[in-house]
Amino acid sequence: MKKVLLIAIATWLVGFQVKSQDSFAYYQLNLFSDPKEKLILMENQDDPFFLLQAVNILEDVRVTKNWEELTKVLDQKMKREVGDVRMLYELFFTTHQLMLKDYAKHANFSNTLTDGVYDCVTGTGLFALVLDRYQIPYDIVETDEHVYIKGLLDKMPFIIESTFPKNGLITGAKQIMKFERQFLPNGNKSDQGISTLSLGKLNESPHSSKMYLNYIGLKELAGLQYYNDAIKKFDDKEYQNAYKQLIKAAYLYPSPRINDLKSKMMELLGVVSVEFQMQQVSLK
Repeated sequence: MKKVLLIAIATWLVGFQVKSQDSFAYYQLNLFSDPKEKLILMENQDDPFFLLQAVNILEDVRVTKNWEELTKVLDQKMKREVGDVRMLYELFFTTHQLMLKDYAKHANFSNTLTDGVYDCVTGTGLFALVLDRYQIPYDIVETDEHVYIKGLLDKMPFIIESTFPKNGLITGAKQIMKFERQFLPNGNKSDQGISTLSLGKLNESPHSSKMYLNYIGLKELAGLQYYNDAIKKFDDKEYQNAYKQLIKAAYLYPSPRINDLKSKMMELLGVVSVEFQMQQVSLK
């Protein structure tokens, strides 16, 4: 039985409807179970601290308390004249010591703030916020299966690999080249120990014939967090919820990776058309 999916992004971006062409029955599937999530996606895209929490909003004082404690400690350390290398080491190890406790696939940023559970996406997001605070320039690098930070501080290149608590701060051109070589088609991931499932995948597949390094921002990283959550829900056989998360992921970051999986989920659910109505809502 074919279905038509009508995405109601018009007035409130609140959900979507499924219409059976045979029986003309309508089924309403709410896109947002928490109105705060909708508000954040619509009005807080320029505030990554809140945007990264949208996938799992927690009413927990530890969210802000732990972040404020981290920045208070770092602010004191940054007042010292310690040099660029020492500054980066202070940022990296203090952040890991105080905030990043346990690695887990498909973590979410709210739980990273409250309990220290993190993955490459949420760990990278936390370090990006720290670097923003101290105006240290950086890019977030997205590969086929991973994300990390690449920056430059007073002509010194560095990488922050959030999933390596002990040796995740990499400095110098040679060491950076060695690190990034693993993302080449014939690179050896075992040298660094990076999980091939740091970014969610439905099925493991052979590496691409060419290197994939894409530079993104925190808004796009928030989209990848929704993408990872969609993978988790797919694995749990929550197919409609997985599709809803992919809609949000594509809204923040319409990348080929996300749009491709969204199209496959449309096929799985029997969706044959999507009608966007944006008369009253700007999705810029």
